[in-house]
Parts: sequence; structure tokens; C-alpha cells
Amino acid sequence: MVNLFLFLLSTVFAAEKITLSQKDVAELVLKQGPKTKEVSYKYEQSRLPLLQTTSLTDWKLLVESGYEHDRNQSLTQQEDNKYERYITTVSLSKLLLSGTSLTFQLGRTSQKANVVNTTLPPQSTMDNMGLTLEQSLLGNFFGQGDRAKIAQADYTYKSNMKLRTNELQDVVLSSLQQFWNTYVAQENFRESMATRERYEKLVSSVRRKNSLGYANPGELSQIQAEYEGKVQEVKTASQTYLQSLDDLNTLLALPPGTEVDFIVPKELPPVPKLSEKPIDNLRPLQSQNLLVSAAKEGVTVAESNRRPTLNLVGKYNATGVDDTGDKSYAELSSGNHPKVYVGLKFQYNFGSGVLPEDIRAKKAALSLEETKLTRIRNELRDRILNAERRVGTTYTIAQSSMRQREFSQRAVTELTRSYNQGRTDIRFLIDAMNLLYSTEVQAIRALGDYQIALNEWAAARDELIPDQKEENP
Repeated sequence: MVNLFLFLLSTVFAAEKITLSQKDVAELVLKQGPKTKEVSYKYEQSRLPLLQTTSLTDWKLLVESGYEHDRNQSLTQQEDNKYERYITTVSLSKLLLSGTSLTFQLGRTSQKANVVNTTLPPQSTMDNMGLTLEQSLLGNFFGQGDRAKIAQADYTYKSNMKLRTNELQDVVLSSLQQFWNTYVAQENFRESMATRERYEKLVSSVRRKNSLGYANPGELSQIQAEYEGKVQEVKTASQTYLQSLDDLNTLLALPPGTEVDFIVPKELPPVPKLSEKPIDNLRPLQSQNLLVSAAKEGVTVAESNRRPTLNLVGKYNATGVDDTGDKSYAELSSGNHPKVYVGLKFQYNFGSGVLPEDIRAKKAALSLEETKLTRIRNELRDRILNAERRVGTTYTIAQSSMRQREFSQRAVTELTRSYNQGRTDIRFLIDAMNLLYSTEVQAIRALGDYQIALNEWAAARDELIPDQKEENP
């Protein structure tokens, strides 16, 4: 038994204690809350689609080098010829947002030949250089489609970042709600214990009167029954408070069993006077505006894809061949052996009807996002208005609840005095004490509801947390 007592005592003293205000809750949940991490990891994945889209303008470097042993025969050359070649090719290409594709290529082939009936030197080197330019003229007109793809991905990414901030704000709001719910549960637990003590004193008083023969029949049993009810209420309130505290610790990533000292205003703060909030400045509407812009770019991409491809193609090549590498490179650099090509390349896909349907689908997606924009604008306006109304309502209820509590306290004091003087039936005192407990609980709950309403109003105006810094991919 002693060991069990020591274990329970060590558990109590081992529990950590922390002081929390609303500001502390917001900072803690943004810093270490598991839900905050979930939101961050979720939106971290939204960077990839944008980078995948912008990667079409990446520089592409290709290097290939190898050895070739050639003893092939052909219809025009059937001798037992043997070639050994060392081939190296380097190319660098890039797509510009003007719809221009550039490719620069350098190559060297060093050859050793063992050839029958030929005038070829036994060893020779060929250097070559090439530049290819391809310009979109019809489909992807001067890069219109490519730019629209990147703009669409960029708008979508920025929209996600706005939603990320809003989800973080929802996490903070739910944590603040839990903060106030836990505070209310704690105060209800304390009030239930205070009520139990008041009934315990009343039981002692009635028992004394009963022993002296002054109590009415059934008074002692009646008050003892009420006392047992208050014992049950203490147990229920204790369980509710501990569960609410566990939920708060989990939300804030605090060690299990951490005790909390709540820093709350002692006086009921007045309703703040705030200027009208422009709807278009709210994050959900900004996010949806960006999605509308992304949908418009999607239509542009679909229309660009539907047009036939017509590209202007220009190619320039030069070579240099000699028995040594230095001489072949000098021959290449002299530009005496160029090859130039200029032409048009046309391509048109038809038969399936998928491209016109793609345009139709993208226009439907645009109409969908525009419809959502109108709905969200109206919902945000209603949300702010209703949040403001709720603040006013809960403030009035909180004031009334506190006055009701004062009147109940006064009634209990007066009826207790009257009962002790034998002028009041105990039933009236019991009813007054029960009403006092109810008004105490109601006043505490009303204070919490008002504070929660203030936070919901701030969240509706996007003022609960500041805009989070957007990460550049």
C-alpha cells in the first residue's frame, strides 16, 4: 500500500506544468503541432507539378563517347576492311519561351582503317559542328502554348499556398477552441467541487439540527441525496476536464499529463470595433481567383494544341577532316565546308476528335471555377456577417449570465440565512443552490463561447494569423 502511494505521489510530481495564453497556443501549434506538420507536408507536394512544368525550359546536355569496331560488308564494298573508331558527341539544347528550340552539337570521330584497295589514309580525324534552330509559327505560336502551361502551373501553385495559410489558420482556430473548452471544463470541475463542499456543509448543518430535533421529517435524507448527486457531478466533471486536457496536449504536442495554468482575461472584453473587410482581400477568394486564371490558361493551352504544327527549321553544319586532330579542328574552324538548310515542318493530327473535346472540357472547367468564385464570394460575405452577429450575441449572453450568477449567489446567501432561522423550507434552499451551480456553469461557458466567437470572427476576416511566406520552388 505504501509503495502504491509513493508511485502515485511520484506520478503527480513528475507531471509537467505550463502556463498558456491564447497567443502561446497559436505559437505552439504553428511551431510543433502535428496538424501543422500534416498541412506543411501536404502542400510541400504541390511544388512538384510547377517544377515539372517549368522543366521544359531546362538546359539539356548530352555527352556520348565510345569505341566502334567495324568489319561490316556492303554491296558496294565486299573486301575484308576493318575500322576502329573513337566517337565522341556533345550536344546542348534548350527550349525558349518564344517557341524557339535551339540545339548546338560538337563531335569528333578518330578512325584507324585497315582497308583493301583504297586511297584512304590509315588514320584520320573528323570534327563536326552543328546548330539547329526550330521556331513555332502556328501551333504553340511563338511559345504561346508553353507560356500558358507554365502560367497555369504557377497560378495553381500560388492558389495552393493561399489555401495552405487558410488551413493553418483553421488549425490555430481549432486549437484555440480546445484551449477555451479545456478552460471551461477546468472551471466547471472546480465549481462542481465547490458546490459539493457547500452541500457537505449543509448536510452537517441539517444533521446537527436533526440531532437536536429541530429538522423537519425527511430533511436529512433529502439533503444527503442531493449531496450524492453532487459527488457524481464532480466525478463526471473531472473526467470531462482530463479528457479535454489530453486533447489540448495532443494538439500542441505537449508531453502527456502536462498541467496547464490558463491565462485568461479577468474582465469580459468589449466587442471590438473593426473596419469593414473587403471580400476580395480574403485568402479563399484570392485562391479561387488564381484558379480561375489557371483555368483560363488551360483553355489557351488546349486551343494551342488544336492548331496544326508549323515550324520554321534552320540548320547549319560544318566539318573538318584531316589525318590529325589539330588539322581537322583547324579545318572545321575555317568554315570552308559548311552545310546550310532552311525549311518548314508541318504536322496535323486528326481522326479522333480528342483535341476539340479537350477545348470543350477546359472551357467547362473554366466555367466551373468561375461559378465557384461567385459562390465563395457570397459565402465569405455571409460568414463574416454571421461571425460578427455571433460575437454580439455571445457578448450579450455572457453579460446576462454573469448578472444571473450574481443574483443566484445573492439568493443562496439570503435563503441560507432564512433556513438557519427556520423561516424557509429546505427545498427552496436546495433549488437555489442547484440554480447557482447551473448559473456558474453557464457563466463560464458563456465566457468561453464569447472568446471562441471572437476568434472565429478574426478567422473569417483572415486576421487570426498573418499570411505565411510563400516558398519559391
